[in-house]
Amino acid sequence: MMIFLRFVYLQIYNHKKFEERAGANSIRKISLHAPRGIIYDRYGIALVDNLQIYDLAIIPFDVTNKFNYDLLSNELLLSKENLLSIINKNKKSFYKFRPQTIKRHISFETRSRLEENKLDFPGMIFEESPVRVYPNNAKLTHVLGYLRKYSEQLNNKNNYKVGDIFGFSGIEKIYESSLRGVDGAEFHLVDIYGIDHGLIDEMPPVKPLPGDPLYLSINSKLQFYIESIFHSKKGAVVCMDPMSGEVLAYLSSPDYDLNSFIGPVPKNVWDGWNSDKDSPLLNRVVQGLYPPGSTMKLIAAALALEENSVSMDWKVNCSGAYELGDRAFHCWNTKGHGKVNMKEAIINSCNIYFYKLIHELSFLNWSEMAERFGFGKPTGIDQLGERAGNVPNKQYMNDKYGRFGWAQGNLLTFVIGQGDVLVTPIQIVQMMNLIASAGSTYSPKINKIIESKKIDLLLKKSTWEFLQNALWSVVNDENGTGKLARIKNADVFGKTGTAQNPHGDDHSWFAGYMEINDVPVISLAVLVENGGKGSVEGARISRQIFNFMRNNESNK
Repeated sequence: MMIFLRFVYLQIYNHKKFEERAGANSIRKISLHAPRGIIYDRYGIALVDNLQIYDLAIIPFDVTNKFNYDLLSNELLLSKENLLSIINKNKKSFYKFRPQTIKRHISFETRSRLEENKLDFPGMIFEESPVRVYPNNAKLTHVLGYLRKYSEQLNNKNNYKVGDIFGFSGIEKIYESSLRGVDGAEFHLVDIYGIDHGLIDEMPPVKPLPGDPLYLSINSKLQFYIESIFHSKKGAVVCMDPMSGEVLAYLSSPDYDLNSFIGPVPKNVWDGWNSDKDSPLLNRVVQGLYPPGSTMKLIAAALALEENSVSMDWKVNCSGAYELGDRAFHCWNTKGHGKVNMKEAIINSCNIYFYKLIHELSFLNWSEMAERFGFGKPTGIDQLGERAGNVPNKQYMNDKYGRFGWAQGNLLTFVIGQGDVLVTPIQIVQMMNLIASAGSTYSPKINKIIESKKIDLLLKKSTWEFLQNALWSVVNDENGTGKLARIKNADVFGKTGTAQNPHGDDHSWFAGYMEINDVPVISLAVLVENGGKGSVEGARISRQIFNFMRNNESNK
């Protein structure tokens, strides 16, 4: 009789209580983050790899009065008050079911000790996630980019969940869809007390699918060398294969160190970069706008030869100054170069010659020729935020100065690459690619696998031969402004440029390419902000790069 009464009590009077307790057992889905695709250089050397780390998180809803705050705070060396604050604050909010990260990057040993005492920590879970590491000496910061952790403050266009890691800049962002992979999942049984009882046998884990590997055109040894010789200078260096359009090295300085942290960039770190007066986040190769200086003289020379406006033997007497109306325009050589033809004007970078040459040419045709060489429009390189620069044309001048508000004096500054003419370093090196290839090359690319756009700039064979010969003489003639870029056992072609800077010292340009056995193997553009004359700093750094590349090629 007593047994019967006990049964009735359990079934009827306590039924609801036991039903609630049984129903409180739940299935918890734990995401298994997919390893991101590894990023390699052109030779299969890893530039970006993954490292597995553990983050400890607490689900506030599952926390009971059995939670041992003292033990956890001692183990993690965290303040008990902070633990209580995090959990209690979120326990009463919308986020009570969402894991709250307590400590990132805990060791396997620490995790093991906590797992042994998991009954003391209801609601505790471990999130295993791959983070990026950079095993190569080359930083390649602006190309690679970095990761961020998704938060509700960010625009969600890719169905990210809070806490997901995603590419926020550079290659990591551009190729996010292929690098990201597909997350897997585990299914755990959790009881009424928030205790995790492990995997559910009937629900096997779903393995994550790693992201696809990515092969870049970058030569990591060349990249590291350039980073080491540029030191603390501000500016940009970009090196390419002039025939294929593949980018071999890419430096924007100052940069930031991806090795200074593990995993996604903390917001405070990003905010510090963003507020830095030296603009380390600015990708100077594709976003920095600079006057091209005397490198732009090649456009007028090409136009003159194409139109037969003057011959290459047409001479101008450079006295050091050129008067136009009531203004005097000066050559960098205030004593003058004497009588020079077109080739000699390029070798000596004579301003006066090109001041007079522009009067023999159509301003409209000059603008069109500059655009044909790739200025005033993006190159299409697989980098974010590429800027078009500016090539002044008649419409631009009318809009800025009014129909009758500009004069021939403006044209004199344009022809020598000053004033309103603005270019990016990637556009300058693309001009060199066109000259090295006699007008038949490809648009720049960093992803080695993607197809580049074919570029054909149809100019007369004699025009290309003249430009090539003139650039060789700039470096190899004793009077050439680029003689500091000269090296042994290889032919170097180039043009110097000094860009006026209203905010300080002039910027130093050198752009050119190198041939080994008559085959162009590397082109480059070097820009040193506030570096002074292009004939000095830009040429000196270029010589070091050419030497490195020559030795590298000869050792293959």
